[in-house]
Amino acid sequence: MRGWIKRLEHAARGNLESFELLDGSRYYYDPLEAAKELFLFGIDYFKADSASERPEPPPEIYVRACEARDPAAVLERFVPSDKPGWFIELPYDREVLISERRLEPVPTEPVEDLSEQAKDARNSP
Repeated sequence: MRGWIKRLEHAARGNLESFELLDGSRYYYDPLEAAKELFLFGIDYFKADSASERPEPPPEIYVRACEARDPAAVLERFVPSDKPGWFIELPYDREVLISERRLEPVPTEPVEDLSEQAKDARNSP
């Protein structure tokens, strides 16, 4: 009977992946949807000119990574530490998330205005 229930649960989850939380439960997520959400959040985060313009709230996968039994393993699924230029940029301090289990935003620099109008203003006496 248990095997049958487990097979039904597995079939119902489809292509969901999961990771274990500190309380022993599991957090299930769709990897494609999570990657899309993290990518779009990262774009909004890094294009913000100030902390007040940063998107809120953080994606649930980052919040749940703080609650994961192994936060480093969860981050590696989306933001590999050994792949510079990966398509998802982590907007939080990796070490703080792993060791202190909290989201500490990384500082951002304002994006330089490369428009023609800004170039003309810089070149005028």
